[in-house]
Amino acid sequence: MVRFLLFVVVAMAGVPGGARSALAIELTAEERAFLAAHPTVRVRINGDLPPFLFQDQGQVRGMSIDYLTLVLKRLNLTMEPVDIGGFAEVLKRLPTGDGMDLQPVTRPTPERAKEIGFTRPYLSFPVVIVTRTNADFVGSLDDLNGHVVAVEKAYWYTTELQRKYPGIELKIVDSSSQAIRAVAVGEADAYVGILAVAAWQMEKNGYTNLKIAAPSTLSGAEMGMGVRGDWPLLTSALDKALATITPEEHREIRRKWLPVKSEFGIAPRQVMLWGGLAAGGFLLFIAMLILANRRLIREIGRRRAAEQEVRASQAIALQMLNASTDACMLFDVDGTMRGFNDVFAKRLGVDPATILGSSLWSYFPPVNIEARKRAVAGVVASRAPVTLIDVRGGHHLSNTIFPLIGPDDRVRQVIVYSRDITEQVEAEARIQAHLAEIKRSNAELEQFAYIASHDLREPLRQIANFVALLERRFADQLNDEAREYISFAREGAKRLDNLMLDLLEYSRVGRGEQLAPVECEIVVAAALDNLAARIAETGAEIHIAPGLPTVLGAKTHLIHLFQNLIANALKYCSPERIPEVRLSFTIDGKVVTFSVADNGIGIDPVYHDRIFGIFQRLHGREEYEGTGIGLAICRRVVDQHGGRIWVDSVPGQGSTFHFTVSLATG
Repeated sequence: MVRFLLFVVVAMAGVPGGARSALAIELTAEERAFLAAHPTVRVRINGDLPPFLFQDQGQVRGMSIDYLTLVLKRLNLTMEPVDIGGFAEVLKRLPTGDGMDLQPVTRPTPERAKEIGFTRPYLSFPVVIVTRTNADFVGSLDDLNGHVVAVEKAYWYTTELQRKYPGIELKIVDSSSQAIRAVAVGEADAYVGILAVAAWQMEKNGYTNLKIAAPSTLSGAEMGMGVRGDWPLLTSALDKALATITPEEHREIRRKWLPVKSEFGIAPRQVMLWGGLAAGGFLLFIAMLILANRRLIREIGRRRAAEQEVRASQAIALQMLNASTDACMLFDVDGTMRGFNDVFAKRLGVDPATILGSSLWSYFPPVNIEARKRAVAGVVASRAPVTLIDVRGGHHLSNTIFPLIGPDDRVRQVIVYSRDITEQVEAEARIQAHLAEIKRSNAELEQFAYIASHDLREPLRQIANFVALLERRFADQLNDEAREYISFAREGAKRLDNLMLDLLEYSRVGRGEQLAPVECEIVVAAALDNLAARIAETGAEIHIAPGLPTVLGAKTHLIHLFQNLIANALKYCSPERIPEVRLSFTIDGKVVTFSVADNGIGIDPVYHDRIFGIFQRLHGREEYEGTGIGLAICRRVVDQHGGRIWVDSVPGQGSTFHFTVSLATG
């Protein structure tokens, strides 16, 4: 849901006024004179607001820097980075250009606009509510009254929250990363902030236990560039440069910082591999036979008595050549035709009686003659075969040129086998068309996942909100039976919301991340961080084997895998003993086998395969909560990593889940 909501929001915000192509910047004479007099712009680059502006390994990065780089290049301006303190210092210095000329990203307000110039907004995002995935249903800010909400200090929506929702307890921190982490580890119930910032933090830090719960009614983030107040000509020039940014450039920046990737691969040419090898062997046999016949002809010149035998051999060789579906031709190195089969004559549409002794080059279009002579000369010189592809009259031809080495160890003749590969080429084109259709279908599936996780959740939020409103307003008029019905409705809405979130997560596995070396120490630490509140609640003892290896995988999916298996161990614990979970591993060559063992209630062996199916539950909801998708997600993650997953268990004693992944090399 996060990626699709970001896709739609950025696409709408990134192309103001609809699609348009890049236009020349029409500057006034005053603007051109100003830019010529001020070719260097001092830009404040220090800041901590990813993905808009942040420092990464000593370099400034972010969406705002990419936009700024585009417009400065189009205006032939250079950037001089400057380091200015906090944002309060920026608001004090920027009006007069004290040490700086431009702030790459800021939110314009009527008060600030009195002293600072602002460009048109080039980024636009709503302010949303982020909660843990297992939290109670939250449909609006009203549902957070009495709860702890993490927010960053000195942001406009923090001030709005304090003014409009005094019933919310605010946990004010220095940065968005601190605020998001507070929710993930249970120090706060929710985070309220900019959608892109929340999504970036959740993705980069692997917070798979968080979700975008609902939009807020707070003022959104309309972000532009702040320009020193005494340079209005620079502001107007930047506005004109921003207006020339194309939809493709907007989308490229969006994909860079808010990526959604799908990759497919197929090697259709391998389908023909064995057929090609068999044909090559057959053709090699024919070549050897022809060579033998040439030697026999020389012998006939010395012994006339063997003439009939030679003719018979020639007839057999010709029949074999004619049995081939390839066009075959034998010629001297100068192009003089010495042999051919029926397919060759039919393909060219010429009288077979006119071919022998003719020039091979006369059958080629004039534009191709010199290229073919060079190809034959190259085969003769290298004494190695070569394959060329021709397209004639809508037919695709694969021509393999072989040198014939004579008894004097010289190449005097060449044989060519020309295969019509039109069907293979067309089949490959159909495969590519099918791949395009698959990509389109997957895009539709992703759109459906977005609808299922967002649009379909909207009426669900309304149902939950109105049920809660009904309970509050008519509480004194409801009997116990009515209250029980309302409770059923509220719990049903929460279960359905969790089910849609799990389905979305199931559909995401295999998309968005490429396999790369991943340190399991970091992955397991993130999973335990996400489960900190649950571990504390159960009093569980967690034992992690030291020296966890680095594997080849997708970090976010591996976090979810470990988190699901450990969460299962905590959920299905025995009431008779303190939960205990042990994570261990073994390495066999390039394969790592992880094992997550617990001392819980165990699983009957008859269900060991069934539990990995989607929507499979062995216990009723009144005993254990859940949607029945968790282990299905685990299997899907392991499958995408090329491994396998299985369970060993004894009812009443506990379970051990094993899975394999590849060890990172190099």
